[in-house]
Amino acid sequence: MTLEQQIALCESHRATLRFPAFDYADAWTLGNALYQAALRRDYALAIEIRVNQLCLFSALMPGATAENVDWVRRKRNLVDFLGISSWAAGLMLQSRGTTLSERYGVNARDYAAFGGSYPLYLTSGCLIGTVTVSGAPQRDDHNLVLTTLAQRLNVAPLTLVPPI
Repeated sequence: MTLEQQIALCESHRATLRFPAFDYADAWTLGNALYQAALRRDYALAIEIRVNQLCLFSALMPGATAENVDWVRRKRNLVDFLGISSWAAGLMLQSRGTTLSERYGVNARDYAAFGGSYPLYLTSGCLIGTVTVSGAPQRDDHNLVLTTLAQRLNVAPLTLVPPI
């Protein structure tokens, strides 16, 4: 799959994975689904769901560390800033041959364009928050979030990001 095809795939996912509404119970259900899916894959993740800057779900799985929590923060900051997944942001930067620092003047210590953070959009188009995981390879982090969101939304299985 070419870089352009991967970017288009990310746009398709962002248009499809939207909630009619999202509340505390949805965050708990989604967070637990991510936790259980990570257990089945033997991942040790930090998991966070935020809505309107409030943390509605947070978990640190056995084997995950403070470093994973920091990666969650950095990935989330990028999604909050750009409104696209952290994976899509990495692809976009790659296609433009630039870095976060060069393009936006942001510090890599606070922003990370690596897969695992995804914007939470409502069907109205309103960006309300993020769901972020860190601890597996970035492609696996991204695909775990995609598949779990698709399951929660009863969306047909998505085409996942293939190995590069």
